[in-house]
Amino acid sequence: MSGHGHRLGRPEQAVGASVEASAPVVELDIGSVAHGGTCVARHDGRVVFVRHALPGERVRARLTDTSHDRYWRADAIEVLAASADRVPAPCPHAGPGRCGGCDWQHASLAAQRRFKAEVVREQLRRLAGLDWPVEVEALDLPSGSPFDGLGWRTRMRYALTDQGQVALRGHRSHEIVEAADCRIAHPLVRAAVTGRTFPTTSADPSAAVAAAAGATGEGKIEGEIEIEVAASVSSGSTLVTPVTLHTTERGSVGVRPVDDEIVEVVRGRRFRLAPGVFWQVHPGAPEALVDAVLAGLAPRTGERALDLYAGAGLFTAALADAVGPQGLVVAMESDPQAVASAARSLADLPQVSLRGVRVSPGSLRGLAGTGADIVVLDPPRAGAGAGVMRELLALRPRAVAYVACDPAPLGRDLAVAVTAGYSLVGLRAFDLFPMTAHVECVALLQRPD
Repeated sequence: MSGHGHRLGRPEQAVGASVEASAPVVELDIGSVAHGGTCVARHDGRVVFVRHALPGERVRARLTDTSHDRYWRADAIEVLAASADRVPAPCPHAGPGRCGGCDWQHASLAAQRRFKAEVVREQLRRLAGLDWPVEVEALDLPSGSPFDGLGWRTRMRYALTDQGQVALRGHRSHEIVEAADCRIAHPLVRAAVTGRTFPTTSADPSAAVAAAAGATGEGKIEGEIEIEVAASVSSGSTLVTPVTLHTTERGSVGVRPVDDEIVEVVRGRRFRLAPGVFWQVHPGAPEALVDAVLAGLAPRTGERALDLYAGAGLFTAALADAVGPQGLVVAMESDPQAVASAARSLADLPQVSLRGVRVSPGSLRGLAGTGADIVVLDPPRAGAGAGVMRELLALRPRAVAYVACDPAPLGRDLAVAVTAGYSLVGLRAFDLFPMTAHVECVALLQRPD
């Protein structure tokens, strides 16, 4: 698509509560895609990270953050020369000054995957010195319905307006946007919140939880109330969980009921999840990631496996089935609710040893005597870190599958592995988060013979 003067959203309002409508507007030539859902431009010799733009475009952009010496941030509010990859945003809440949840609604799905592949390649090259070809794979929805990048997100965390309507937040902002019809939310999630309002008053946090569950409460909490919505495509069920945030001298406190659960089914196994326990948000993700991990590790009967940051036990179960009763799977996870969920779901697997410990430098020393043949690690966004990587690789596993939701920490951790003598022998990238800048990678490391 080409053209001139395409206005994006509401140019008079920039993202962020601190940005004034009178903030400077500049014309920019947009360069390459950057990590985090922006593109790179330059203004008077300074790097500017621009949202809502595409490589090769010329735009008018409102400066949204000029507080940094080395770089600024901006929102493209008008496209003067458009990229052929530009498409109309399918969501009415996307655009400058609106919801901050999606980064690439204005780009075709093919372009989004190309951008993500470029980011992964650059992070691996820059941080790990690895020149690796990357292609981002698309996933279809399990329902078999035509997939247009929408309707996939089965877990949402909503803010609430003063009137109790569900809302999302602006980019890098606490401003909220009413968004019951968020277009990336799964239809089950949208059905759970459409036309509903939720209590926003209570005398205390526990009463607010009860109120959101159907009882009543009085008095206003100082702070905000949010809700989490989880939907299981396999069972067709939905769980709406209030999360009460209130301000104390020690900061924000969350209160979440734990007497309910949602069930996910993967490879015939039922995973019973308490509210708030991590689970992949794309319904096709668990199967795809398990397949990638098992194909890479090729577990053997009787092997010793280690599952770090095990969560509710998705990879633990797959590894246990693969190594059999003669093998052993040690699963380490710090979230007590996740450990409890895994214990309920994997109770029939005696070869599984669940350990409620935080994965950190020092936590793997107890395994030095037994070692590990294969390892899966699926750390939080910050990555495993150099200390954990060195301790893990000191166990001398023959293969490691690293599941990463951010290519930058992945690159840093792979650099540690390369220094330790391990080789990257495979990498798959999955578009589990269409319309956003996020991408999931499964990297396979092998020990030198």
